[in-house]
Amino acid sequence: MVESNAQRVAKNTGYLFIRTFLVLLVTLYTSRVILQNLGFDDFGLYNVVGSVVIFFGFLQTALNNATYRYLAFELGTGNGEKLRQVYAMAVNSHILLALSLFIILEIGGVWFVNNKLNVAPDRLDAANWLFQFSLLTFCFNIVRTPFNSNIIAHEHMNFYAFVSIIEVVLRLGVVFLLVWSPIDKLIFYGALLAILSLVMLITYGIYCHIVFKDCRYMKYWDSGLMRKFLGYSGWSLSVNVADTTTYQCMSIFFFNILGAVANAALSIANQVISALNQFLNTFTQAFNPQIIKNYAAGRYDAFMRMIFTTSKISYYLLLLLAIPVVVNIRFILQLWLGEYPEMTPYYVEIIIIYSLIDAFQAPLWISVHATGNIKVHQLLMASIKILAIPAMYVVLNIGCSGTVALAIWASLNLCCAIVRTIYLKYLIHLDVMSFLRKVVVRIVVVTIIAFPLSFLISSWLGQNWIGFLCSSLTSTMLILIMVYIFGLDHQERELLKTMPIIRKFLK
Repeated sequence: MVESNAQRVAKNTGYLFIRTFLVLLVTLYTSRVILQNLGFDDFGLYNVVGSVVIFFGFLQTALNNATYRYLAFELGTGNGEKLRQVYAMAVNSHILLALSLFIILEIGGVWFVNNKLNVAPDRLDAANWLFQFSLLTFCFNIVRTPFNSNIIAHEHMNFYAFVSIIEVVLRLGVVFLLVWSPIDKLIFYGALLAILSLVMLITYGIYCHIVFKDCRYMKYWDSGLMRKFLGYSGWSLSVNVADTTTYQCMSIFFFNILGAVANAALSIANQVISALNQFLNTFTQAFNPQIIKNYAAGRYDAFMRMIFTTSKISYYLLLLLAIPVVVNIRFILQLWLGEYPEMTPYYVEIIIIYSLIDAFQAPLWISVHATGNIKVHQLLMASIKILAIPAMYVVLNIGCSGTVALAIWASLNLCCAIVRTIYLKYLIHLDVMSFLRKVVVRIVVVTIIAFPLSFLISSWLGQNWIGFLCSSLTSTMLILIMVYIFGLDHQERELLKTMPIIRKFLK
């Protein structure tokens, strides 16, 4: 069973890696064209106006967590009738959420854009149009969420990868149309993204209805199940509120205190991290269903084994990409964007540290959601994360740089990791000392060995193609060798050898 699950994870990861690689290539190209066409000021305006809508995205994320968890759990237990009921109520709840947020944001969001954001008077009309289109895009994405969760819970990663590639190709078409926009480019861009979101919503909905006969939408209402959804979502909401509020406040602080250019630098840095995290998410999406299904089926040994193994592999996958980016960040930004705000490299480096912490912690918080007992965990994480808001506000207002604010944000994420690991000792009987020895110590050693040599090579050869290729090759080989020798245990190495591509490589 363990080998079968591992091979399924490997197959799904393969589909998702192909998808992510193509998405990344197009995203890097489109980001450059968008920045060149909109300019720093409009690019920063797009980021901050969109953040007003995205601010309420924590509600979507909370319901998405509940939807995904209950669908995967019922698939693990094999209760078909309960699965159909959960799916129907998931669709109902997301439609209600989209309608509610549309009304709320039409009233409060328009007021906020016009009265609280520091928008230049000559760009106020464009900001309002952009807000309307961003709101439509947001609502379409909310309604699409249960269909997306259904596909991933059933582990149909081939379709998910295929449609994602189509979506990113359409986004490329949007960028080309932006170049020849007959109207204000900011407004035109927002309108095209809204249309694209509607098309993808319809595509996902049709696929789920045709393919998943065991999980089709039906007219069904269960107030008790809705209360379970809301109860679970409510506690899940606390961390989502903290994360979303922190980032959106940070975006507004940078825009209002440091200026539009600093906000643009923050947005660019987050696009770099988003591209890296897409590779990581391909793996987490592949193993998430297995963690939840193993717990639901009572396979505790497989459940715990999956947590330890995926914690390490998640970190190593991100590290493979992160080190070449960190040591060559100026060359990458120059190649990607041409001109960029001077503080961008420092922002990227700190946010990468934040993401690396999340990488090895991802299986731990998935295990919390698998149990359904999330109340204490969510309160602990939210209480720590929310401290970043007053801390960043104070340091920025007393004249500190954006780098200091981001460093505080990353430090608090490390605190969350420590508290979460200790708490899971009581929730799922995690052996903390074993986790530190088998996971944390191994990933630290691999990082310590791989990073300094790559940095020295890049510094010696300079920020150019030769330095980039040599340092990237060096870090990749060092990480792979160290992971195989020291980063994995004996059972994980033997399992790795059973995969055809690894077996051929070793021979």
